[in-house]
Amino acid sequence: MKFSKPNKHQWLCAFIIVSTITQLAAQDMITIAPANGLSADRPVFLFDKNGVFGQPWGAAGNAWPQQLFWNNVDDTNNHHLQEMINEASGIEADGRVPVLGCVAWGYEFKSATGGDSANLAATPDFSGLGGWKQWGEWMKDTSRVKYYSTNWKGKTEPGYITPLMPMKPDDWPTEWIAPKNWVAPSGWSDNKPSSEISYGQWLGTRLAQLALKTGNRGMMCADYVIGLEWGDAIDYNQRVVDDFAAWAGVTIPQGTVAERADYIQMNLKSKWFDFKCIRFAEFYCSMGQNLIDNGKIPLLGGQTLGETRGSGNDFRIYTHGINGSMSLPGKYWFFNVELQADDLRPPHEYWVSASRMGMLACREPDMRLGGQMNALGGQGMFDRSLEIDNRDTIWGKKHLTNQWLSVGWTHIAGRDGAVRRAPMSFMRSYWDAGETPEEEFDLILNHIPRHPFGPAVYYSVAIERSFEKGNGKYSNSWYMCTEKFTRELSPIKNATHQGYLRGLCNGYWVSDVGTDSLKPVDYPSAWIVYDSEYLPADEKAKLEAIAPIVDPEKKFSQAAKTLFPLGPVYIAQNEEQCLNGLAFVDQNESVIVMVSNSMESDATAKLMFNHVGNGTFECKGLYGCANTTLTISADSGSVPISVPSRGTIVYEIPHLKWLGHETVSSSTIKEKSKSDATIFPNPNNGLFTIELNDCDNATITIFNLAGTMVFQQKGFQSGKHLLQVRDIKKGVYILNVNETDKQIIRKFVVE
Repeated sequence: MKFSKPNKHQWLCAFIIVSTITQLAAQDMITIAPANGLSADRPVFLFDKNGVFGQPWGAAGNAWPQQLFWNNVDDTNNHHLQEMINEASGIEADGRVPVLGCVAWGYEFKSATGGDSANLAATPDFSGLGGWKQWGEWMKDTSRVKYYSTNWKGKTEPGYITPLMPMKPDDWPTEWIAPKNWVAPSGWSDNKPSSEISYGQWLGTRLAQLALKTGNRGMMCADYVIGLEWGDAIDYNQRVVDDFAAWAGVTIPQGTVAERADYIQMNLKSKWFDFKCIRFAEFYCSMGQNLIDNGKIPLLGGQTLGETRGSGNDFRIYTHGINGSMSLPGKYWFFNVELQADDLRPPHEYWVSASRMGMLACREPDMRLGGQMNALGGQGMFDRSLEIDNRDTIWGKKHLTNQWLSVGWTHIAGRDGAVRRAPMSFMRSYWDAGETPEEEFDLILNHIPRHPFGPAVYYSVAIERSFEKGNGKYSNSWYMCTEKFTRELSPIKNATHQGYLRGLCNGYWVSDVGTDSLKPVDYPSAWIVYDSEYLPADEKAKLEAIAPIVDPEKKFSQAAKTLFPLGPVYIAQNEEQCLNGLAFVDQNESVIVMVSNSMESDATAKLMFNHVGNGTFECKGLYGCANTTLTISADSGSVPISVPSRGTIVYEIPHLKWLGHETVSSSTIKEKSKSDATIFPNPNNGLFTIELNDCDNATITIFNLAGTMVFQQKGFQSGKHLLQVRDIKKGVYILNVNETDKQIIRKFVVE
């Protein structure tokens, strides 16, 4: 990593008072902060010093039965206990959080009750081991059978009780004895539940006891523990279904397990998903809250493939709850997003990893996420995935460049309206054991996304929920926002609607909780909204007051023609090529443009710039390209580019400004508020209302995308004004409101 000149903030006074030349020089300074835990500005490696967490020796890595029945495990109660505590303390001293690694794989019940005599190598007999023995005996007791997970056909899974299950307090295992001086949850009696609560709360509280005993202060979960192992196919145990009906305030007709499952699937699916996610939130939050009650700061989470509400994972519910359900603030959470290839998973196509990260991070910005990335070396998972996919190492290194840079520069809008990097940490393949892509990681650290430079993909939970209604258990569709988006960035193939957005500069993701506080400098050039017919009217109006909505599925081949002229940059190329980009404004107010070639052949194209300030700008070649010059005249210009097969190039363009998106420090134009100028309706037919605030003798000018003026009128004051632009053609238009010291730019669509 390269450490350069003093921090920009040390020059603040000089920055304000000295000449423009000095001001511009100061913008080039970059200082990389040392690792200090999860951070969007300075992401860390998971297991490095001052990283995220570590798993100490001993109980933290024990099998699931032994973690629950830890009182019966010798090592947790003899001289080895102090060794566990010491190792946890060492992780704390290293600047990381010591956590339990909680995982199950489905073999546990058979191993705890004698193993598989026909295949003891795969399923050994652990029935004589402490913790295993007691867990097996408790699970196979006839009084526990009523709790077993049940699929939607009525089949039970012995030994698997899901967090959804309401548990009778009398079934609390006698072996589950709390540590000394333990502070119990409110309402408990004699250190055990005094009323019927979910198994999720049992598990979370029991694991909190183990963490306190062994010096840990959190857990990272996977597989059977992190969500319902078979997803929405379970848990239709009649006790769970009745509990769900009571929680939701609904009546579910009596019948067979399959009949009641069908009724839920066809009539109550979104509520059913909510219920499952609330119960899983109880699992995590019971542990977290009990650790807090006992004086510890928890870290809760695990690994996740994405938004899997059907399995019980909803980060918005985890951090904010529903109607008073258990939740904890985002500062107590961390999930690692699985983006890695391995023996069973080939490498993602370009932009897939970044889109998954962007979607998940923007859907709930308060949830802290990291990326489990591909990396050479280590345990060899990525290397073997390349071999299985018939790819060589050169191909693999090019893949790594695109994955790391695109994920590392994906940016989102938070609930507070601030734009930040999506991931806060990285994991180099499994166990963070792979090689660091040094050049790519340095670029990620050197350039922090601060503002967008183009359109945003918009994620609506209202649209998401519309796909949960009435699917039925055999047509379990979901909101395929990321799948549809990455399809449009793919090379054109013999597939339906594929590759129509080739040339887009993406990277910005915003959800329905990220728009209320969004500042004009962070408005996108357009909203990319899939399945927009399901967008609620009020949500649609809120978006249209900021930027036009484009649903690529409603336009397909016309989508690019609509999107590209709206934004400040896109890639012009021929139909045989597939170049896509990512762009943003960094912490020094430089524009960063990344372009990757998804195809196996070299490509030449042009970076096309629109709606940017006039002048001549140096384009610094940061990766895969040489320095060049960009000349902007009449707010537009272009740069020729050449990108090798599967290659990536990156430019830094200092001082280039997207008109209407200038920051206070980079422009004398006043930063406008969200309500300075509002157009409604948008889209319209040329007859519309514009509402102006804080305006005095303003001039309104409207241009088409070719730069031709189609309307101009002077003398506007604050208030609502009805405008009619006669003989206006369908398309996208730019509306400028100009005063002596203020300029406002709005886009609108004529249909």
